[in-house]
Amino acid sequence: MDQKAAKATKTRSQGLSEGQRREDEIHSPPHYSEGTRQNPNVDVRGNVLDNVEPTNIAPSLGNEDEEEVGTCKATDVDLHHDQESYDMALLALHQGRDTQVSNGGRECHNDGDVVAFSETENAVTQITNPSQLSGQGNKVINIGPHSTVNIFHGTSDEPSTGPNIDSPPEDFPLAQCQDSLKSYFKTRLSNLHPLAWNETFTMKIEDIFTTVDLVTRTRQGGNIERRALPSTVDALTARPDCPQPRRILIEGNAGIGKTTEVSKLAFDWAEGRSTVLEKYDLVFPIALRKVDESQSLTEFIFDQLLPEDVPFQESDLETYLKGNDRVLIILDGFDEWARHDGHDVTKLLTGKVLRDCCLLVTTRPSHAPQLQSLMCPDTQVEITGFSQDNIRTYVHRFFTGDEAKAAALVSKMDSSLIPTGILATPIMLLLTCMMWEEKQDLVFGGRIFPLYDELVSFTIRRHCVRNNIVSDQGIPWNIRDALLCAGALAFNGLLESNLVYSKEDVVKYCSADSLQELVLLGILHRQESPSRLNPSDQFSFSHKTMQEYFAGLHFAKRLQNQTTQLNTYLKTARCVRDLENMVIFACAKLGPEADVILAHLVKIYQEEVEQFSDSFSVWLSKKEPFSLYSECRVTGNEEEFLSPSELDFFRYQVYMEIALLCFYESGCLSLVDSIFLAKGVILFSNVGPRVYNALEHVLNRLQPPSLRSIKSLWLVNTMQCFVSPVIGYLKMMNLSELNLRRACLGGHDPDTGPCARLAQQLPYLTSLRKLVLSFNNLLCSDLLVLLPSLKMLVELEELYLSGNNLAGCGKEISELPCSLRNLRVLKVYRCELKTEGVVQIATTVVQFCPKIELFDWKGNRTGPDGDSKVPDVLRGLKSYRREF
Repeated sequence: MDQKAAKATKTRSQGLSEGQRREDEIHSPPHYSEGTRQNPNVDVRGNVLDNVEPTNIAPSLGNEDEEEVGTCKATDVDLHHDQESYDMALLALHQGRDTQVSNGGRECHNDGDVVAFSETENAVTQITNPSQLSGQGNKVINIGPHSTVNIFHGTSDEPSTGPNIDSPPEDFPLAQCQDSLKSYFKTRLSNLHPLAWNETFTMKIEDIFTTVDLVTRTRQGGNIERRALPSTVDALTARPDCPQPRRILIEGNAGIGKTTEVSKLAFDWAEGRSTVLEKYDLVFPIALRKVDESQSLTEFIFDQLLPEDVPFQESDLETYLKGNDRVLIILDGFDEWARHDGHDVTKLLTGKVLRDCCLLVTTRPSHAPQLQSLMCPDTQVEITGFSQDNIRTYVHRFFTGDEAKAAALVSKMDSSLIPTGILATPIMLLLTCMMWEEKQDLVFGGRIFPLYDELVSFTIRRHCVRNNIVSDQGIPWNIRDALLCAGALAFNGLLESNLVYSKEDVVKYCSADSLQELVLLGILHRQESPSRLNPSDQFSFSHKTMQEYFAGLHFAKRLQNQTTQLNTYLKTARCVRDLENMVIFACAKLGPEADVILAHLVKIYQEEVEQFSDSFSVWLSKKEPFSLYSECRVTGNEEEFLSPSELDFFRYQVYMEIALLCFYESGCLSLVDSIFLAKGVILFSNVGPRVYNALEHVLNRLQPPSLRSIKSLWLVNTMQCFVSPVIGYLKMMNLSELNLRRACLGGHDPDTGPCARLAQQLPYLTSLRKLVLSFNNLLCSDLLVLLPSLKMLVELEELYLSGNNLAGCGKEISELPCSLRNLRVLKVYRCELKTEGVVQIATTVVQFCPKIELFDWKGNRTGPDGDSKVPDVLRGLKSYRREF
């Protein structure tokens, strides 16, 4: 026997285990691959289980010059039956001659026929394409008691098109799978259950869905460029820097609308409402919090999305998914999944499996860096919540048919809640609407804790009314006991990073009666374990913020009895970061008694955090960490993701935000000076309206001597103009430095907007030496509002106006040096100024500012003409340097 043929026979006759591939089959002999490439009629369907080059392709019949040369192909099953017949037929094909096997009349045809083997007793994949099936002269010949040879003639009634080796198997019942998914999405996702703790409360997604604000981020060098995104679907569309987005990361704070966004995406796919989504044959939105450690990818898809009677098995779906780029997999809630290195989810994230499928993953900002390192996303989207206009739209949609009630709530929110920014979070807006629907005399403030308190009371009231429970003692004792159990369960779950509890976990803290009450109230959600081997009930809080609320209540109660526990659970600044919402809720619950926590926070600040304040300001002055803060809220090991200087920024920024919210929510400000006024510096970068609302409240409560101790104020890098409430307190401070870089000051009403408010305050800042107004979208109209006040800052030494659209304002800017004769630094780069305007400014700088050290005018619309004229003017300065 020819050695090559013998080797081929041996290789092809060895069985394959399902879903696996042997090493010796990965490298087919060159003779086979060459013959396959040269034969135009070869059907080279790939091994879809492994998404690699097919292994069961027979050799060329040794007649490459003749048309319609046959090929022999076997399916990926263990052909252990009648092995001798198989070997002889394969050998005959390799030798390229007619063969008659006398035993049992078995035969194998060659040359003009396409031959394939199949097994009758095992399930096999489809081994031919439709055009081959329709050919004339096709034969099926028995070659043994359990095996047949399918002979397909080399010609067919239709043109033969060889499929791509990576194409999915054609026998997968795609239409039935699509129908099952679409039916599920239309029935389950059309009705939102925004409050998982109350399954009876549903809302039509069509009636209530309001687009949240989305921002996509792209790194440009060391900076991060942001642009608004119309919808989540747009993250899947091509763009210049990414022609085919395949790995999308969506981040957003708790309750910001991540799950609703992906639910709407799946619903729109089912309804056929998006041309972008038409490119996906299948969409699988998976809730990661429901994924069990023991489940495979196809198991949790079946468990969460598919009915039991679908006409295919998990192995069929697995085969279909491999090598398929028309599938969208959505993993919702990475921050709620306990990571396991060998799990299919981890393999999916790292691209070890299904790398051709499109993957979209949502997470809280705390886990975004960890997720980035795993999945290396090509697209990043941040959900920033509702704009103020969308808040009002949402309220009117919620109260459809009752415009008076909607208008009354909007009016009340406009004066209190909307400016705080907390209603930008959809879950908070929904809760507010629900409570207003029942009770229109609610008193709204800017704190989150009272909203959660009111929500729990609201839930208990509805439960009692629904079940005819009457109590003269307020909350019935059995419900009160159940709530205490919920606190203990939530607290210990957070300490163990546990969001889903087994029944064994729950009974450690709850009696059977208390557990039943919590489920009936909707505070705990009961679900069946996804494990098919060990099915049992599992329990979870509806939302992580609800778990954090109950944990905060429990922690506050423990501290009332034993304050030494602070050193156990909040030993370091890192511990405070990991349990931040629980700590904030505990402070809010304790109120005036929160000093016990706040004093501990001051101690940690002095020991660990205060040293980073100088690094923070220095680093900010050198970089533009426009989105670093939201990227670095890591609950894992942040040292893996951040450089030493970035770590300093991260640790300082996060801790200061948590401390501020603790002071604000508790209302206890006796120790605020010890943190925020210790060095006379307040620094915040890239924080939202909730923080600015808290800062405004704290400043409002400070005594004048404390306010005068503030020397430096940095409020930088915001997505909207959140600084307006704080601007009103500037005149009470003794500022030498005010940095409002990227604070979105421009483009507002010139009479009432932030520039108008700033103009009112600046004349009082007689000690101001440095003012930064760069990259604020300032227009000439904004500059005209500010100009009179700027001229009054006669002690000013540094003025930064760069990055604003001040085209045509050269003459107005040139008026400043006449008043600001102590200027050492003036920056107007990238201000859209023309040569004439820059020359005007340079001329007055030379004339009135003898101390000038740096005049930065580059990046304007000056051209070659300006490149020569401006330096000529600046040579009149005694301190002239080439850098000018």
